[in-house]
Amino acid sequence: MNGFRFFALALIGMAFATACNDNEIDLTSDFKDIPVVYGLLDATEDTNWVRINKAFLGDGNALYFAQIADSLNYPNIQVALLKKKKDGTKMDSIPLEKTINAIPKDSGLFASNSNVLYLTTANIDKNFNYTLVIYNPDNQKRTEVTTVIAGSTIFNYPNAPTTALNWEPNTNNKVVSFQWTCNTSANIAAYQFELKFVYDEFPMNNPSNRTRKSFVNRYNMIPYSDCQNNLIRFPITKQEFYSSVANNLQINPSLGREFIQIDISVYGAAKEFYDFLVINKPSSSVVPRATDYTNIPGGKGIFSSRSQLHMTGLKLNSVTIDSLRGGQYTSELNFSN
Repeated sequence: MNGFRFFALALIGMAFATACNDNEIDLTSDFKDIPVVYGLLDATEDTNWVRINKAFLGDGNALYFAQIADSLNYPNIQVALLKKKKDGTKMDSIPLEKTINAIPKDSGLFASNSNVLYLTTANIDKNFNYTLVIYNPDNQKRTEVTTVIAGSTIFNYPNAPTTALNWEPNTNNKVVSFQWTCNTSANIAAYQFELKFVYDEFPMNNPSNRTRKSFVNRYNMIPYSDCQNNLIRFPITKQEFYSSVANNLQINPSLGREFIQIDISVYGAAKEFYDFLVINKPSSSVVPRATDYTNIPGGKGIFSSRSQLHMTGLKLNSVTIDSLRGGQYTSELNFSN
């Protein structure tokens, strides 16, 4: 379910915690229907998912009710996307299909035996806006929230998988500057860069017995304000690169390694999603925030969009490979190439 991977998957739990742990709830007040929504539309995905639950309050321990699926799930809501022109003119209505356990939910504080998600395989067009409509026939409540669609970007450097990355000559100030396009029409407020290092690992006495392994470095969000001349530049120094390899692999004289490739990704977040991430990030202050961000009317959570760009199979040039094998940071990791 790649559509839920971008930035912080724990946002669902944050939304629940905000919804059901409010210390100011009036226990004598009337029932209030509070939807908890998590959905990111992605024009690059063939399937888009939306998670819709309800906040709950019971007479007793909230952790007990959290383990009961009926406390979290609506029994018969109707969910759809309205495709609209920029001026608000409705173009199409796309019903979302309810699924149960189509994607298993990890065990935890909340019930995992009935994981309800709503999906569509309809094409999401970046040139239109989309309104999520949730209708609850039990109380005739209708909830609507609209998002723009985060557009596409392209890599300026590297511009092809055949590019050989070079972190040499031998100076810690050497930089590889990854670059991608950015413009206001893409509706992207922030980016996140990800680098995946892929290698084989094998016993020194049996090199043919190989295991494919990898590690991923996810870097801090980059606001759109860093866009200069329609480009975002993300530098990684020689020291940062080799240190990341050394920090993610353990020295083991009985193991050999072979570099395979580097894969890079850029994820873009629409403004509402970026605001949600910034405002709801863990606080280092001893004073708790009074409110958390949500764009769901009468509810909690986030409905927004994101985009993604990937390039796989990048290689290292020969002098960088030599340094990986014998350099000061990685010589004890037994790279053979």
